[in-house]
Amino acid sequence: PYTTLFRSDITLTGRGGHAAMPHETADPIYAAAALIQALQSVVSRRLNPFDSAVVSITQCHSGFTHNVIPDEAFIQGTARYFDPELGKKIRADMEQIINQVASAHGCSAQFDWMDGYPPTINDAAAAERAALAAADVLGSGSVVMDPPPSMGAEDFSYMLDARPGAYIWLGAGHPGDGAMLHNARFDFNDELLPLGASYWVSLVERELGTGG
Repeated sequence: PYTTLFRSDITLTGRGGHAAMPHETADPIYAAAALIQALQSVVSRRLNPFDSAVVSITQCHSGFTHNVIPDEAFIQGTARYFDPELGKKIRADMEQIINQVASAHGCSAQFDWMDGYPPTINDAAAAERAALAAADVLGSGSVVMDPPPSMGAEDFSYMLDARPGAYIWLGAGHPGDGAMLHNARFDFNDELLPLGASYWVSLVERELGTGG
């Protein structure tokens, strides 16, 4: 399965001023730096090591010039997990850390937690039929039926909530180059196109009873 995804936006508000006089400010950039470090303790120190979760900070914006401490800093990221109850704990722990770190630095904080995608869980029978169609094209030795769960998130989860189905990975990357999806150097593997098209033909033929 894929994980549940939530997006978090954090705004730290302090008191700006001249960079030469930081003692007269409540520096939100300094608070943001401390907060980014502290939020990693949610997974590493507050959850059972056997729980699957991740908190990633992906954006941090503040300031407008080199000699002014700004009034605000903005942080954005995601939290990902499989267990809904674990998600409630992550949210509560993040909120506590955000408020306490902000207060320790003389700042206030606004924490917005936005719903993302539910977990993507395949229907077992549909996954089996998808695997057979893939084996028609690639051979059974190239089909992995039980890969490790992914901390990625996928909006196909909404379709699987409504109807039985299966989400598969066809493997579009170039092995060993390190530039997979969500990487600025990603280059789609054109050699995959005939394999992908053949897979869909095989699946349709099997579902309509004209192949396999």
